[in-house]
Amino acid sequence: MQTLVIFCISILLVLVNSKIHILDSKITEIPVKSGSRLYFLTNGNEADLKQITVKAAGSNINSNAYSYSIPSIDGSLNPLQFSVADTVILTKPEGNQASLSIYHDGISQDLNVFPVFEKSLIQFKSGRNVFFQVDAPNGKIMTITNLKIDHQNDGFLRAYSGSPAQQNGEQANPLPYQFFNSELYDNVNFYQQLDLPIDTFTMDPISTGVSYTVGFGQATTTLQSAGLVMTSGFPYSMKQTDVTYNVNRVGNQDVSLTMNPLFNRYESYDTNIIVKFASGTEQGSSFPSGLNGKMVASSSINSVEISSIGSFAIQYHLNTTTTNLEATTNQPLITTTKSTNVIHSGISCFVLFIFNFI
Repeated sequence: MQTLVIFCISILLVLVNSKIHILDSKITEIPVKSGSRLYFLTNGNEADLKQITVKAAGSNINSNAYSYSIPSIDGSLNPLQFSVADTVILTKPEGNQASLSIYHDGISQDLNVFPVFEKSLIQFKSGRNVFFQVDAPNGKIMTITNLKIDHQNDGFLRAYSGSPAQQNGEQANPLPYQFFNSELYDNVNFYQQLDLPIDTFTMDPISTGVSYTVGFGQATTTLQSAGLVMTSGFPYSMKQTDVTYNVNRVGNQDVSLTMNPLFNRYESYDTNIIVKFASGTEQGSSFPSGLNGKMVASSSINSVEISSIGSFAIQYHLNTTTTNLEATTNQPLITTTKSTNVIHSGISCFVLFIFNFI
C-alpha cells in the first residue's frame, strides 16, 4: 500500500491503536475513552470533507471532517479531544469521494501528529512527533533532510517505523523497529538525508539541539558524509534488493566507512555486504536478520554492494582518512547505481566486521 490514506473511494479507514479497521461507508461509530484524541488525516477536498459529519452527543460535538483536517501553521493537526467516554459517529454521504483515516491515540504524552503532503516542509517541533504520508507523489518518498545534531546542547534523535500505538498497543514507545539513532555517531553533527520509503514514522522526544526538514524527495542517489538508506516498507517488506554504492575517491585517497544495518528480527534471512577495493581485493560478510550488525572499513574503497531478500535500514558515516573531511561537507563521496552482480567472496585486511549480539 503506497500510503495510509489513498484508499478505496467508498470506505473510511480508521486507525485505533494497532489496528486498521475497514468500516461502513455511510455511518461509522468510534468508541472513545476519556483522554482519547482523534487526528483526521486526509488529502480530500474541502467540499467533500464538509459533507462528512462528526457527532458525539456526550461531548456536544456537531461538526464535519473538514473542521479537524486542516494542519496548523507548523504542519501539525489539532486533535478532537475527549474528557469523557463517548461515541463518535461519522456519516459519509453515498457517492462522496473523500478519502479519510483517523488516528486514535490516548497513550502518548506531548504528541504531535503531522500529515505529510507533496509540498510539505515540516520543521522541528518539541515532543514526540508522528508523521503520516497522505499523498503519494510519483517517484518520491518521505525524507528527513539537513538534520543537524548539536551534541553540546544535548541534541539527539531516535526514529522508528510506525506510530507509537501501532507497535506496542498500550506502550508509548514504538519499539522494536528503531531505524535511526544519532547517538551511534557522537562525532557526527550533520546528516544530508535520511531516506524513508515508509508510510509512517515516529521521532522520539528530542531536545532543542536538533533541526531538520521533513517532506517528500527523491531516493538517495548520492551518499554523502552521513545519512540513512532503507528498503521500502521497512521492516515488513520481504523482497530481493541488490544495490551498489560507488565510492568517488580523489587519487589514492583513503576513506573510512561505518555502516550500522538493522533488520526485521522476526523474519529469517541474510543480508550480504561486499566492500571492494582499488587493489582488486574485496571482503564480504553475511549479516543474519536476528542480529543488529556493524561494519567498519578504512582503505581505498571503490564500492559497497548490498544484497538482501528482506528489509534493512542502514545508518552510515563516511569520511576521508587522509584529509579529515568534516561531517558537514556537501562534497559527495558515494553515488548509487543498481546492481545485479553475483556476490563474491574475497580477502582484504582493511575491513572489520562486528556483530552486536543484542
